[in-house]
Amino acid sequence: MAERVKITIVGAGVVGCAVAWRLAKKHDEIFVLDKNPRILSENQSSRNSGVIHAGIYYPRDESPLKAKLCVEGNRLLYDFCEEFDVPFRRTGKLVLAVSEMELDYLDDTLKIAGQNGVPGVRLISAGDARAMEPNVSCIKAAFVPTSGIVESTRLVHKLYGLASERGAYFLPSKKVVDIRPAVGAFIVTTQSGDGSMETFESEMVINSAGVYADEVARMINPESPWEVLPIRGEAAKFYRTRRPEIGHAGLNVYPTPHGIWPDGRKADVPFAEFEALYREKKVVKTVGVHLTPTFDLIEGRYEIGSTVTIGPATKGDISKEDLTNGLFPPEHFHSLVRRFFPNLKVEDLDLHQAGIQSKLKDFHDYVVEPDPRHPRFINLLGVDSPGLTSSLAIARLVEETVSAVG
Repeated sequence: MAERVKITIVGAGVVGCAVAWRLAKKHDEIFVLDKNPRILSENQSSRNSGVIHAGIYYPRDESPLKAKLCVEGNRLLYDFCEEFDVPFRRTGKLVLAVSEMELDYLDDTLKIAGQNGVPGVRLISAGDARAMEPNVSCIKAAFVPTSGIVESTRLVHKLYGLASERGAYFLPSKKVVDIRPAVGAFIVTTQSGDGSMETFESEMVINSAGVYADEVARMINPESPWEVLPIRGEAAKFYRTRRPEIGHAGLNVYPTPHGIWPDGRKADVPFAEFEALYREKKVVKTVGVHLTPTFDLIEGRYEIGSTVTIGPATKGDISKEDLTNGLFPPEHFHSLVRRFFPNLKVEDLDLHQAGIQSKLKDFHDYVVEPDPRHPRFINLLGVDSPGLTSSLAIARLVEETVSAVG
């Protein structure tokens, strides 16, 4: 590695790769470090549902970056996938209200969609919902036409390849263990997989380290206030070809957003009560465990396949590496979706995968900003869902931030 480089990106997930691709158009000497032994290894970019979100869940007063960058990223991602032949599908999404009480939650979702400028979202009848997906049960639903799915590992691979073609250097098995300020640069120390250490200087550092981004931020500024709370998202799966009763038409199928208690149970309360509990931090808001179609490679082409995933069922109070301890059984996933997808049986389900989301403590938005002490050190923190959808928009914002700090 060169003794001094211009830009170092810490983390080669979908956001780090998107930032590298974007910056490599105008900048040379970009190095991307990742602690994993290979790009597309065990990180959240390869352990998610692959949903292309529309932007209907993020209130602008609480999550202004998510509200803006999700809608912007949705458009950019579809354009990117079309241009570079990344497998995707505009499936649309149903958000289902199964009781009178849930109608207020659905109305709030429609209001947020309108405020965020999400195109085409509309309230539909139960009959219209079942015409789109015969297996659902509801009394009303919202249809979100700009929701979809992407083959996330192919997306990351394409960004990685395009950034490499533009001259970005990707260095796997390079764990960042220390960053210190120096005159006109930062001194970065890495540890390789064999335990060897290496130190170099970088004129700018972009911290896109996911669940470790708070630790990297504190390397340069011990007073950084941000704390990542690792939240494990677990998924199950079923095969839509196994029984005619669970055929699944290939849409994203969601419950209405709702609150959950600290023990993970759904807060079945009227919407006004939920709002009060949420303000008091007694419940957290979730978009709910949902059904997502996936791709299969069929005769050389990516098509909607037989596997449907159900998730994420979330679990807190875990370490940043804990992907396996105390996983939910299939019965848990079945209990969370049977109200709106009643033909599914427990025996239809197998466990699928788990990933670690990088949520920020007591904060509901992304953080994309220079460190207050060191403006050429740019933090990307709290990039949880909808980070995959937002990735290209985040990269564009980082490019603007890099230009602003000089």
